[in-house]
Amino acid sequence: MLKQIKISKNKVILSKNCLGIDIVRTDSKDREKRGEYMHNIIFDLGGVLLKDKPVSILKKFYINEADYNQLINFFENWEKLDLGQQSLEEKFLECNFPDYISFKYRDILLKYYEIRDINMDLIDLINKLKNNSYKIYILSDNNSEAANYYKNNALFNVVNGWVVSCDYNVTKSDGKLFGILLDKHKLKPEECYFIDDKQLNVDIAAKYNINGYKYDDNSDIIKLYNNMRENDIKI
Repeated sequence: MLKQIKISKNKVILSKNCLGIDIVRTDSKDREKRGEYMHNIIFDLGGVLLKDKPVSILKKFYINEADYNQLINFFENWEKLDLGQQSLEEKFLECNFPDYISFKYRDILLKYYEIRDINMDLIDLINKLKNNSYKIYILSDNNSEAANYYKNNALFNVVNGWVVSCDYNVTKSDGKLFGILLDKHKLKPEECYFIDDKQLNVDIAAKYNINGYKYDDNSDIIKLYNNMRENDIKI
């Protein structure tokens, strides 16, 4: 756990992370004095609103070991997909699967996002937040096919705005995607609360003065609720 090393009038500076970034947490009492409140809740997709990793969809089918060992190649090295430089069809062709694999599994791989489990506990949280007048945003590293599917999924109708890496040719690890989100939707960073499954992304968000929380997939809902309440977010 990070140790608190300096307290200023308006914020708490925590120890630097491995990138040398100051981890900043704005104190709730100081926010209240300045009339600042969390208005915008930003969710990641994979590992947060979506359960597990894309490759986990293979477990839903009876697949022999030889086929499985080939199919997992489709789910590796997705940098081009996330950057909008490659389609799922192009990724599939790049794998150069044997004809019988292509015939049997093509539709499953190209539409994996339709099979992937959605975290309904967090969908319920989103609806509670909307009922309390919070705005909901999605910030995700993802490919265009999956992003378009979720944007048109009724479960996400309440989302106020999306920023997905494939549309801007940058990922969250670059840092610029956070700035794009703030600029596009005219958000004040001190009024934002960000939930992601990677500590690196939470740390980068902190560089933009965005309060963040690292979510442990499928097992952290109570801790998340408690942390949100500590940040004066009404659920």
